Amino acid sequence: MLIKLNLITQAFARSEREKQEKAVTQNQWVTLDRIVILLLFLGVIAGAIIFS
Repeated sequence: MLIKLNLITQAFARSEREKQEKAVTQNQWVTLDRIVILLLFLGVIAGAIIFS
């Protein structure tokens, strides 16, 4: 016979499901894009120095 258990993990899963993520503003997108472009640029420079 199967027993329905009230586990703590079910409560956490339910609370995570109910949370809604906040929308990212355009200013945050621009900042994130700048950081990613800077990291890619530095990676290209580092790769050019390493493999030259």
